Amino acid sequence: MAIIFSKNSGLNDDFWKPVGQVLTAVMNDVDNEKGRYDEFVKAVYNEKSSKKYAEKTAGLTSIGNMQITGEGEAAPIDTIQESEPKLLVHSTFQNGIACTKEMKDDGQIDVMKTMAQNLVRSYKRTRAQLASNALTSAAATYTFSGKTLDSTTGDGVALFSTAHAGGQSNVFTDAFGTTSEVLNKLANVGRNFKNASGHVQGYTFDTIIIPSNCPVLEDTIKKIIRTDLMVGSNFNDINTQKGLWNLVIDPCWQKDPSVSKDPFIIMSSEANKELMAAMFYDRTPLDVANQVDFKTRNLEWTGYARMSAGFRDFRAFVLGGAQSGSSL
Repeated sequence: MAIIFSKNSGLNDDFWKPVGQVLTAVMNDVDNEKGRYDEFVKAVYNEKSSKKYAEKTAGLTSIGNMQITGEGEAAPIDTIQESEPKLLVHSTFQNGIACTKEMKDDGQIDVMKTMAQNLVRSYKRTRAQLASNALTSAAATYTFSGKTLDSTTGDGVALFSTAHAGGQSNVFTDAFGTTSEVLNKLANVGRNFKNASGHVQGYTFDTIIIPSNCPVLEDTIKKIIRTDLMVGSNFNDINTQKGLWNLVIDPCWQKDPSVSKDPFIIMSSEANKELMAAMFYDRTPLDVANQVDFKTRNLEWTGYARMSAGFRDFRAFVLGGAQSGSSL
């Protein structure tokens, strides 16, 4: 997912040409850096490119169990159908910077390099923020940059809801606690989610996602998923959770300080991939162009991108520590 450099009119200006070439190189370097924003999106979403204004994803029902037949009887013919389709419409994002003539006259190349770096990092942060806002929305819609975006799944309700297809819930008020008890129970809830045909799917949950401002919860989880012995026990017992979980810190998710409980999400990476549960589409990666403004003689850079984040299936995610929902 490299930066697209559109025809750069600014590079044809002799006054700005050397600076434009330097800043282009700086942007390429930053684009190649893999930071926490890139890692978060990759860990939680299926990243895809798109060539359309929107992308539709859908699941399929499963056929039933095989039937006992008598000698010489024909096999029953079963069918599968499309289920819980979801349309994700891409949104356009833009931002820009201006390197002033005075900066060039005064040789402030380091300042201009910093601005160029920040333009690329703004794009990376925007991708992660969009992904985070969609994931942590408590309603069927959420607001990003003043625009209302959809956060429902293929069954028409919010990603985390007590009213999913088949009367299933994936949002729970139970706090994480200091042992693995709640974690294990919620993983069992996820394992027993039923698909559109009513069959238990049996997916293993292996990822924990938490806000970036919950240090006590973070420390507790690290102990539970990494220590050899049972957390909180004086007995020389095995830790049944060791090696089963990956911890993902969402850099853009901030817990409300007025709320006592720490929210957390568990995810099945297997279900996420097979069900195409969480999708992030890059319609247009960061497209950068520059021009010299005739009136100010400033070198202006603009960044343009189109992308979308959304969910087709809820069955890869369970939310714990919620303010309202089901209870174990």
